[in-house]
Amino acid sequence: MTLRPPRRAKLTGGGLATSSRQLTGSAKTTYCRRPTDRGRTTMLKRALLAIGLAVGLGSVASADGLVTLQVGYSPGGSYDLNARLVAEYLGKYLPGKPDVIVENVPGAGSLVLARQMMTDPTVDGTHLATISSALALAPVFDPDNTDFDPRKVHYIASLSDHASYCVTSKRSGITTFRQLLDSPDAKVGSTGRSSTTYTFPAAIRAALNGKFQIVTGFQGANEIDLAMERGDIQARCGIGLDTISQGDFAERINVVAELALSPQGEMEGPAFALDFAPDPAARAALALVFASSSVHHPIIAPPATPPAVVQTLRNAFVAVASDPAFIAENARRKTGIVITDGATVEAKIAGFLAAPADVQARARDYVR
Repeated sequence: MTLRPPRRAKLTGGGLATSSRQLTGSAKTTYCRRPTDRGRTTMLKRALLAIGLAVGLGSVASADGLVTLQVGYSPGGSYDLNARLVAEYLGKYLPGKPDVIVENVPGAGSLVLARQMMTDPTVDGTHLATISSALALAPVFDPDNTDFDPRKVHYIASLSDHASYCVTSKRSGITTFRQLLDSPDAKVGSTGRSSTTYTFPAAIRAALNGKFQIVTGFQGANEIDLAMERGDIQARCGIGLDTISQGDFAERINVVAELALSPQGEMEGPAFALDFAPDPAARAALALVFASSSVHHPIIAPPATPPAVVQTLRNAFVAVASDPAFIAENARRKTGIVITDGATVEAKIAGFLAAPADVQARARDYVR
């Protein structure tokens, strides 16, 4: 496997461009130290902020306030690492320059957090979340389920627009995509049915007559990777180049398939999964499932967030994308963040949900 060297990051059309790229209920795990005055002082600041919104200020946080960015997965995975890097710079571009803290709320492939956001009454822009990109296709995969509706929340940005991959552990002995498809004893790890770690391998198994098993319930990517190291599972799908590039991870895996709408040329070697589709109908449905990778690591705000606040938040993420210090740190950490503005993300999702009914129906059957 040969990784192509990353090009320098740049801002293009409101997004950062670069070639690089469980079930624990609703308990929160916080890994950032909170200011000691959070109690009454923070309540007062947010009350003052609400007054500001009422008179049309469109602010997000008052001076020395807090913005909380919650992550629907456990610490250490790409969702968590990317959120933490962006949080270091985001407050600089919000009114009042608030502190931005990160909390982890793992559960059901981020569905636990997504459900909370659907009913969150916050209107001041101080509560954001990053959830599975697969949830953008929730109306396709489960149209009768109202737990989460991507058309009701506000997409502020997405942090990744790369191909996804299927990888196997070296110890598994599985070195090709065809071997993975034909291995009834192979287990693919997943955080939950609402995650691309489930929807991608499930669709592959159904569309391409795969024999492998899918094991759900991992809280995050780190837990999946540890299980691969132990030999409890043999593969993982829905992983990005940002994760593959971290440390010596690439030396311990085989990258067997690229899951994208077209070959991205990020690395040499893996098979292109869509080329295995038996017919055009299967290819179209599989492509719809894979399309969510183009809005990967989305950032959302609750439904009640006013338009002015949504726009302020979107502008802040676009500003982070062009921050020289952020660009340098993104390259140094090899996080491969590509920031796409929220309006573009919502337009992409609208396109997914406008796919022909027969394509949607087949995609739905694939992930069941």
